[in-house]
Amino acid sequence: MLTLLIFRLVLLSSFIISAVALGDWKSAGKYYPTVLFIMVVNLTASFLTYHHVLWNFNPDALVKTHTVLEILNSYIALPCTVFVFLSKLPSNKFYQYAFIGLWVSIFGTIEFIDKIIGGITYQHSWSWQVSIMFNFAIFSILRIHYSKPVWAWIITFIVGFIILIVFNFSSAEMK
Repeated sequence: MLTLLIFRLVLLSSFIISAVALGDWKSAGKYYPTVLFIMVVNLTASFLTYHHVLWNFNPDALVKTHTVLEILNSYIALPCTVFVFLSKLPSNKFYQYAFIGLWVSIFGTIEFIDKIIGGITYQHSWSWQVSIMFNFAIFSILRIHYSKPVWAWIITFIVGFIILIVFNFSSAEMK
């Protein structure tokens, strides 16, 4: 449990330090709508899947509930991620694909370590491999949202609907 706590504290600190050190603070206003987008999407997904979680964040020595970790993700980790991601996004389309691949690899590695040390467990047929595909979708949608927010919302609703079908959600399970 101590290892998990240390991992999460280092991870959370890394998100904040990365945002401070690597973020384009002069252009922060350009990224703000996409930061809000990821926060709303994550909180909505957490709310809708409350009774049918696909992954569960296990407690550590300090944080005892999945909900608290989702709040930390929604208000710290994901906004910092989006800020750095968009601040460093290359203008060349080819490099953007590679850049998205880099971020998917980073998040995949973080989640793999989290899984190994017992911080995350999967349910209802979700898996680490599905998370990799999901991360690819999320980072692609973030890129789209930055330039075409309406399209990002449409794609998000479609992806969300597909997830609800594929992972056997019923309206009775939604909070």
